[in-house]
Amino acid sequence: MTREPASRTRILAPLALTGGVILVMVWLAGLLEFGKIAPGTAPPALPPPGKPLTVTEHPWPRALTVPARVISQSLTQVAAQVPGRVRHIHVQVGQRVRQGEPLLSLQAPEYEARVRQARGATVQARAHLSQVQADYERYRRLVREGAVSPREFEAMEARLQAAQGALSQAQAQEREAAVLQGYTVLTAPITGVVAARPVAVGDLAQPGGPLLTLYDPEEVQVEADVSEDQRRLLAPGLEVEVSAPAAGLETRVPLAEIFPLSQGDSRTFTVRTGRVRAPGLVPGMYARLRLPLPEARVVAIPRAALRRVGQLTFVTVLTAAGPASRPIQPGAEVEELVEILAGLKPGEQILLPEE
Repeated sequence: MTREPASRTRILAPLALTGGVILVMVWLAGLLEFGKIAPGTAPPALPPPGKPLTVTEHPWPRALTVPARVISQSLTQVAAQVPGRVRHIHVQVGQRVRQGEPLLSLQAPEYEARVRQARGATVQARAHLSQVQADYERYRRLVREGAVSPREFEAMEARLQAAQGALSQAQAQEREAAVLQGYTVLTAPITGVVAARPVAVGDLAQPGGPLLTLYDPEEVQVEADVSEDQRRLLAPGLEVEVSAPAAGLETRVPLAEIFPLSQGDSRTFTVRTGRVRAPGLVPGMYARLRLPLPEARVVAIPRAALRRVGQLTFVTVLTAAGPASRPIQPGAEVEELVEILAGLKPGEQILLPEE
């Protein structure tokens, strides 16, 4: 009778030791957590009692952010009016220039030769007119003395008028040649900044071919494309928020233009702001327009009522059974209010912490 308990003890002891080792290994592996609540299995502990608040709807501003681009209506292309090779470039990209300042010179020998020829013709016509005027004065004295007939004097008058006409024609040709030669020096049509210069010294310039591009930094605007539904909510003069991250710009400007025609298959309409002035803002930059939408009514509560636990947000709700934690989905914030996208309904009561 005494051997049976001893043998049983010898059997149970190794089993107990094995079970203890297994428990220790499981605990070391982190599979047993004492005093911890798995995420999502239970709400966090309730805060101390606070002030009750009835959940209500509030008027809420709405806005739509659309991608935009910086443009310049003053973007001006400077093109050659006469053919020739680029002789000299007086400016660099990014340089500020004044209206009338030389930008680029062309080499066009034929226009220089035409100017010299026209000047020579003018000198000859002026010398011929001087000679004819001297003859005319002599004939006028002779006709008074009766030495020449009136008919001969009339012929002399005709010669004087022809000489005067020849001089006028030569002077006009000289001016025309000078104008054509002036086209070989391209000047700035506006005061602005050199945005592009696609040519180099020695390149052949053809009439109408762009050689430089200028823009006025005071005439920069922002434009974006909006849908048909969004266009109906906009009007010229409506203030919108403009931001350009690369230029560090955040400002408000009124809409200046809303294009009435859509852009092909995209069915979008272009909207354009008024002038935007900011250092470093250049055409082609990425920007954003924040367009106001009609105000809505949403469920919103004070930010102080929220409790964050990890990535979850809770509020304390007063129920028939007493205070209870409830997860909610917060949205945008305006001043001290937070929009509640899910988890609360108007009429429910929540607890605010004591101040």
